[in-house]
Amino acid sequence: MRVTRRVFVSYGLTALGIIAVAYIFSKQDEGEPESPRIVFEDIATRLTVPWSLSFFSDDEALITERGGVVKYVDFKSNSVETVHEFKVAAVGEGGLLGVATRKAGRRIEAYFYYTYRLGANLRNRVVKTIFDGGLSDEMVIVDGIEGARIHDGGRIRFGPDGMLYITTGDAAKRALSQDINSLAGKILRAKPDGGVPEDNPFPNSLIYSLGNRNPQGIDWHPVTGLLYSTEHGPSGENGW
Repeated sequence: MRVTRRVFVSYGLTALGIIAVAYIFSKQDEGEPESPRIVFEDIATRLTVPWSLSFFSDDEALITERGGVVKYVDFKSNSVETVHEFKVAAVGEGGLLGVATRKAGRRIEAYFYYTYRLGANLRNRVVKTIFDGGLSDEMVIVDGIEGARIHDGGRIRFGPDGMLYITTGDAAKRALSQDINSLAGKILRAKPDGGVPEDNPFPNSLIYSLGNRNPQGIDWHPVTGLLYSTEHGPSGENGW
């Protein structure tokens, strides 16, 4: 009996494309199982600074490119299509960063985190859209996140509790990460419409974790449900 499982990993995004990794296990009816074989297959190529990927079905995903382009990937046909381009400030580490998707009835809601200019300054925001072959009904749900050429955070994901988690960098200003009046240097937790969950640790605040430098990876333990985040280097914002 042969069982094939294909696993796609967002960290596998490269400037050349997306690689699908297939773990193939062969098991005979009797005797020891064979060693697993790993097969690499190009799915999407010629991508320009791909930053994030979000599946909304087993075979479909949206990809962000930091310059502002959103691409739709159909893994059944191995086709890639540009479906939208945001006007972003692709400066330094900023630009179009995270994407998260969820099904809401028959609709696919797609959320994006991107950097933009506000006068002479850089800011980050999160917008909600509807994906129906293209993006429509764009609505800003979180805004005013301080930005910079470095440390913009930008990962967004829906947690097991249905809330939207947003990582923000300290915008190269370490003091902001400990400032509860600033959204920079934090992990934020929001309702899908951008509202504040009643059980957040700070009243009337999106802040879920503070003292972060530049978190860009988050995930939940499959058993305990604990949130884990990754930082780009230690720098003392947590007081450690």
